[in-house]
Amino acid sequence: MKFAQLIAVAVLAHVVFTGSRVTASLYALANGASTFTVGVIMALFALVPMLSALRAGRWLDAAGPRKPLATAAALLAAGAALPAAFPYAVADLGPLLVGVAMIGTGSMLTQLTVQDLVGRGAAPQQRTAAFSWFALGVSVASFAGPVTAGFIIDQAGHRTAFATFWLVTLALMALLARLWRALPPPAGARSAADERPFFDLLRHKDVRNVLIATSLISMAWDLQTFMVPVHGTRAGLSASQIGLVLGSFAIATFAIRAAMPWLARTYREWQVLTFTLTTAALAFALMPLFDSLLPLAACAALLGLGLGAAQPNVMSLLHARSPQGRVGEALGLRTTIMNASHVVLPLVFGAAGSVVGPAAVFWIMAALLATGAYAAARRLARHA
Repeated sequence: MKFAQLIAVAVLAHVVFTGSRVTASLYALANGASTFTVGVIMALFALVPMLSALRAGRWLDAAGPRKPLATAAALLAAGAALPAAFPYAVADLGPLLVGVAMIGTGSMLTQLTVQDLVGRGAAPQQRTAAFSWFALGVSVASFAGPVTAGFIIDQAGHRTAFATFWLVTLALMALLARLWRALPPPAGARSAADERPFFDLLRHKDVRNVLIATSLISMAWDLQTFMVPVHGTRAGLSASQIGLVLGSFAIATFAIRAAMPWLARTYREWQVLTFTLTTAALAFALMPLFDSLLPLAACAALLGLGLGAAQPNVMSLLHARSPQGRVGEALGLRTTIMNASHVVLPLVFGAAGSVVGPAAVFWIMAALLATGAYAAARRLARHA
């Protein structure tokens, strides 16, 4: 199977996910929802994935990619259709809450499966490059989703935006139908009845270190997705302007990932991760100081340069350091930890934003990232 076809599946699913995240938050804000309510909505994108990702990884190891991908497509389609079909004024938050939970779960299954297929299909020495191409596709989707959502909302409304993302899921289903016979069988290394403790993989030091780095990066990624619409709305930016700020982040991630094959030959993985944490800390420290489009877009681009460099290295390390036959489980554990962050942090950020304001939330996150960068730099010094 060609990597381009796999990446296209991930891109379409991620367009639905990222576009729906922006649409859901702006839809709620436009109907008078509080910052905390928006935090609840954003947390629901990750709640079911948090609870099911590890089992989904084991299911992937045992059953192969077909059932997870078919389930993912159905969940994405239903999740986008619900808020498009039922107006907020009539049904209140119900369809939106259920829909975002379904979209989050469908996206998780898609990304988990495609990541496993890319890692299995690439030779070890080419794995970082393969994940760089995968990450480039995700960057395209991260730009297309929010920007498309913003412009459609401004021109035709929030429900039309959700309907558009439902149409994207139909394109995803058509692509899966073409790929179906080419999908490989299960890896065969694990049994569905093999029930290890949920966090058994954390006993492996190399896997644990990668997952800790992933957690910090995920926190930073979540904060810009959640707090930029809140900060932008308070600053008086339109939906399309907020979409452009988020889109500038995606463009920067695309640019840094395009250079990743060269960077991977020049710098070690932990050097890249130290750069990631430092750059993210600087971007978050600066962002609250601005309230207009261009400076905020510049801060988002700086953040994207840092965070965009991380994913290919993290994914390559995880595939290389996971015990044999447990890659799907390791990916599921990574997704569980990330989605636990997705669930908890929007609630914390939303509550903190309501009490102390968005600026303080950005600065707290900057301090956490600076601490992580210092710890990563010390690790580099010890292993130099």
